[in-house]
Amino acid sequence: IWLLYYIAGAVGIAYWIVYIARFVYPIEQPLAHSVAWIVNLISNQIGIPTRIFQNAPGVLLVLVIVQEVGWTVLNIGVESSGLLEMSVLVSLISFYPGWSMKRRLASISGGLIATWVANIFRMLLIVVMLHVLGKRALVLAHTYLGKLFFFLLTIGIYWYLVTLPTIRNLVLLPKSSKGTNT
Repeated sequence: IWLLYYIAGAVGIAYWIVYIARFVYPIEQPLAHSVAWIVNLISNQIGIPTRIFQNAPGVLLVLVIVQEVGWTVLNIGVESSGLLEMSVLVSLISFYPGWSMKRRLASISGGLIATWVANIFRMLLIVVMLHVLGKRALVLAHTYLGKLFFFLLTIGIYWYLVTLPTIRNLVLLPKSSKGTNT
């Protein structure tokens, strides 16, 4: 009975979260800026020169030192900001049946932070690969390894916050004996 409600609710709210975050209360740009800013700070700390493009705060410039020395532009938009993954996480937890509001809010809060941090690691992986391997590694770094890395981290976060508690609940449920309704 709950499955159709859960699927419809989770898909619907994910769509509306993305829509609202992009067009009604535009948090996509501050989110992209926060990712660019933190990646910039960490990259410079580990010796990889990067810059934030001042006229577009969601754009990160990465200095490439191999092949043709120069700057590579990384535009942190809706796909690289983590907004889509965060929206799916919020929707999966919001419509999960049987959890209290307190548990949902705690799981959403922890999950949003974990997803944001995972996205930082993804962008750092891309920056390091560009810096070390050069501009020709952009497709490999962004399209393949970066997305695969972030996908695996995101699935791990979803598993830890939704699947693992479900498995634990199923294992801890009392077994009903034959012939009784519980």
